[in-house]
Amino acid sequence: MHEYEINVDWINTPNAIMKDDKLPEIEVNAPANFGGPDDVWSPEHLFVSSIASCTMLSFMYFAEQRKVEVKSYESSAKGILKKGANGFEFESVIVNAKVEVPEEQAVKVEKLAEMGEKYCLVSNSVKCKIEFNVTVK
Repeated sequence: MHEYEINVDWINTPNAIMKDDKLPEIEVNAPANFGGPDDVWSPEHLFVSSIASCTMLSFMYFAEQRKVEVKSYESSAKGILKKGANGFEFESVIVNAKVEVPEEQAVKVEKLAEMGEKYCLVSNSVKCKIEFNVTVK
């Protein structure tokens, strides 16, 4: 079992501060479309980015295990928010990645993407649909 503990503090400032003793602080607030500023991370942004970064790290882990040389990895992610019976919730998160690998290893990318999606612990911990698309550039 692993534990991850953070603190979120708000002390009469515009933004809350998310922190851990060993990590840089991150300012957080509501997203702009819910009345927050447009220059601060929101829980919604962090949710989508945690899925995007977890699928990337899972992909890279399996690439290393299978001796696939990833020269570059670039991704973008989009979370689709909808109003449900209990308020807003994420309907889906779509992660689109482009990877560069040696030409002779390109055939392995699809399997690595499947494994990255299947074993991403963040994706496995949420109820919305996750789509992870990886193409070779």
